[in-house]
Amino acid sequence: MVHIPPEELAQKLADVEREVEVGARYIHYKDFTKEYIVKSLAILEATEEVGVIYESQYDKRISFIRPAADFCGFVEIDSGSIPRFTKLK
Repeated sequence: MVHIPPEELAQKLADVEREVEVGARYIHYKDFTKEYIVKSLAILEATEEVGVIYESQYDKRISFIRPAADFCGFVEIDSGSIPRFTKLK
């Protein structure tokens, strides 16, 4: 696999930083009572895509990583298309 140059990886991170705020609280569409804090953005080594590292603010405070495209994406429900994660004010 040919790797993306560091400058391009940095640009990918910068692009996602315009959509996902590190340190902000988000809720997931499946349960609006559970909050998550975005801890960091990172490059997924296997695919060289940007990932969002976020931590649950309930129970054991488990950390998760999800591709940024999924984190920022929309899901279809009965009433239409909604964001997978929504930033809290």
